[in-house]
Amino acid sequence: MQIPPFLRWNGRVWMTPPRNGGPAHADPLAELEHWIGQLPPRLPLTRARMLGTRLKALLDADTKVRVRLKMLELVDDAALRLSSEIEAQLNMASLPLSRRIHNPLIATLGVLKLLAQAYLDLAEQLSRRWIRFTVTRPLRIAIERGTLLAAHRLSLTHRAYAIGNSSSWRHLYAFHKLALQHGFANERPNTGGLALSTADHYAQAILLSAADPTAIALGDLDRVRFYLQRHVRHTRFMLAGDDAEALQAQAQGLYVLTDGTHPPIALTRYRAPLQRTQCLLDCREMLAKLQGQIDGLRLGVVPARLGLPIAARQQRYVAMLETLHDHWANPRSRSHGRTRFLPRADLVAGFAAIRPFVAGTALHRRSGEPQLSGALANLADRTSEWGILDESPGGFGLRYLRGQAQYVQVGEIIALRPHERASVLIGVTRRMVSRKENEFDIGLEILSASSIPTHVILPASGLQLRPHVPVLLLPKMPSLGARPGLLAPIGEVPPGTRITLQQHGQQLTLKTGVPLEKLSGVEIIPLSRGDT
Repeated sequence: MQIPPFLRWNGRVWMTPPRNGGPAHADPLAELEHWIGQLPPRLPLTRARMLGTRLKALLDADTKVRVRLKMLELVDDAALRLSSEIEAQLNMASLPLSRRIHNPLIATLGVLKLLAQAYLDLAEQLSRRWIRFTVTRPLRIAIERGTLLAAHRLSLTHRAYAIGNSSSWRHLYAFHKLALQHGFANERPNTGGLALSTADHYAQAILLSAADPTAIALGDLDRVRFYLQRHVRHTRFMLAGDDAEALQAQAQGLYVLTDGTHPPIALTRYRAPLQRTQCLLDCREMLAKLQGQIDGLRLGVVPARLGLPIAARQQRYVAMLETLHDHWANPRSRSHGRTRFLPRADLVAGFAAIRPFVAGTALHRRSGEPQLSGALANLADRTSEWGILDESPGGFGLRYLRGQAQYVQVGEIIALRPHERASVLIGVTRRMVSRKENEFDIGLEILSASSIPTHVILPASGLQLRPHVPVLLLPKMPSLGARPGLLAPIGEVPPGTRITLQQHGQQLTLKTGVPLEKLSGVEIIPLSRGDT
């Protein structure tokens, strides 16, 4: 940190030289900047707590508006640096979060909340001044930085697979309302690149929440954020006005703003009549662009010509875009009945661990051997116990109880064995929600009520031996109309491969089709009857 030459250090604060023979006085900005530079770099929890304490003291002090704004910006920069470090740790973490990550995360979110509220209080104070032209720049800085902080706080919460904060939505609504009132809600900072306006940040937060981030795989969450960063400009805020009735009839791609503590509501789920004075987020233009991008990728158009990264060539990326379009155009509500008693279930995560688990369970049922003997004893680090919160025709909602859950991720294949049932269900994790320290829930889609671990023997090529590919045969998949399917390592079993089985004493030949979905390391392959 460079110190201005006109300042000197008195052992506690930076002092300016005396004026006209008077006493030297402290420079609060230089002292704060020096204090921030002395924060412990390798202790994020201590840093977050120190920033929070210093910020509270700053807000209690009687300082001039412009000095307070500059001091908030200094703390703001330090908090965002800390937030970036916490986010990097979250990228490497698994749920439930350990105290080493959870406690700094909560402390950092608390600092971001305090900062956003401080900017809002300052903006409202400046907004009430009658000589507007003297405070336009400070007012704009307070609103823009406060909006960025509130949106960033929501994004960091989503990164931890947690539900969005109610105060963040209240802050975003208030900042957007002030920006509209003073006429610069849609003006983007003159910094080049992908700098967003206050309205853009608000729209980005709304659409990220509508994409259901608790159901997005960690890597895909970055892709969704990047997509919105580039294309959220194709959204706009509007008043319903005289078109309220017509808009409610169209509904798709429209969100109703509320000043409450919840995110804006999709108009397709808004039950009350739309009023003329209500404000809406209109993302129909962005949805049309998104559909054009999906169609272009299907036709083989180069991603760069569609405004997409090179990764858009991947089938997984296209599937992600289709899911986003579905969520944003017509978001669905989720509700399941809750049970007072939590039935228990054992869960094993990962394709490689599930195969011996299923085989060992079947052997145990036939021979009465101990449950975790032999091959199953190696599954301890992949096994955990869960409580069943709810059950629907398509899957389960589970709450973590104990065991090793670090391998449970969105898009991971799992085997679930409820304690009161003999069968092992095969499913995929579709959702993760972190609620508090050492407590989180997951949502599972059940792929099949049973499975058979086996191998597919592929034709030999040249002098090589015939490859044996480990697979899980799923006899009846509800998503395929009770037809059979296959879980196999990605790219290992090509379409058209014939599989021969014995069923009721007769030989049955099945043929693999085009993979339906790529998950974490495996793909779902439909099977159809082949020539015998």
